[in-house]
Amino acid sequence: MMARRAALIGAVLLAVACVERVSAPGACPSFCPSGQIQIVDTVLTSIIARDSAFRGYVTEPHASLMLAADLPGIVDGRPIFRIMGFGPTFVLSATDTGAILGADSARLQLTVARRDTGAHNLSLRFYRLPSTIDSTTTFTDLTGPFTDSLVKTVNIDTLLALPGRKDTLTGDSVVVDTVNHVLVLNLKLDSTAGRYVGPTDSGTAAYGVRVSADSLASIALTKSTLLWQWYLRVDSAGTPVARTPALRGAAFASFVFDPPPPPPDSTLAVGGVPSARSILRVAFPRFIRDSSQIIRGTLTLVPAAPVRGAPSDSFVVEAHTVFTDVGAKSPIIVDATRTDTTVVRIGISDTVRIEVTNLLQFWASDTTRATTLVLRAEQEATSFSLIRFYPSLAQAFRPALRITFVRRFPFGAP
Repeated sequence: MMARRAALIGAVLLAVACVERVSAPGACPSFCPSGQIQIVDTVLTSIIARDSAFRGYVTEPHASLMLAADLPGIVDGRPIFRIMGFGPTFVLSATDTGAILGADSARLQLTVARRDTGAHNLSLRFYRLPSTIDSTTTFTDLTGPFTDSLVKTVNIDTLLALPGRKDTLTGDSVVVDTVNHVLVLNLKLDSTAGRYVGPTDSGTAAYGVRVSADSLASIALTKSTLLWQWYLRVDSAGTPVARTPALRGAAFASFVFDPPPPPPDSTLAVGGVPSARSILRVAFPRFIRDSSQIIRGTLTLVPAAPVRGAPSDSFVVEAHTVFTDVGAKSPIIVDATRTDTTVVRIGISDTVRIEVTNLLQFWASDTTRATTLVLRAEQEATSFSLIRFYPSLAQAFRPALRITFVRRFPFGAP
């Protein structure tokens, strides 16, 4: 009897122990976490290797802007462009075609996409160039025309200061686009500057531009909005008649510069013209990639030399992941969630830091991805600015990754 009573009491106590008491605080240590959250902050200096730089991704003819610069000791940049003519004759009507006798004048529209507002007496000088200019034309090839073929000079600061921003004597004007922060120049070229050589030629014309100012001068002209219009004189049955053809865009637009870009070396170059990119291969540790949560990642790079360029030409360096690693031709992932950026300012020589948290988290979420970074300028070949970083071979200054992560939480066993 006593044994049966003891067994009954034991069964009741066991049942009571298994009943969940919502209002009572937890009291069973077996169901409580056995550890604490561990946040680790570490700098990894040896996980980046096989890094290298490549040049030529975007060249001058394929850039969206034409660069003009007068930076003694740094670079001399000169835009060049070619406008196709109509040939020796012009269609007057469905039944009448007349010989082009020449042009009374021409009009050129240029958009200044970027300029240094601190430069005073900013001027553009236009030169007539050979109509044969193309993507193979070099700075040296045009030394003569840029010396003895000046056809027009425009002082932008003077034009901006005139009433209505229009010069009634020359016919030049400028419009300030405050929305897009650009200047739109409308320039008139007289019969000498905007001549049309039709009877013996196709009428094609080519021009080059030099920029100057009281101090360092640097501007960028938009290719897509360059427009040209001739005011022609055409022979109609022995009588000269005036014709104004539609506006024409540039058949060819580019720029030449001196000195040429430095040859590739062991440093990691980013930016410049033609544009340079650098590839960094990261041996992403498995204990971080597979067993932790990444809070923050920072790529640190040490410049091998101060960044050279116009003071107003600071640029953005982007860090991209890639679809696959095939060396210089690795296709980058152009996605805001797979890209991290930083602003690089001219003249700096301090360590550059790029927050690459997005990239590291992407690698951690998909272990099949190549853990390769590509560094490039945000708008390639739109600035002469170039930065060079020390590579992984430079042990004291090599690239490094600083990663902050949380270790996997050690939950207790039930």
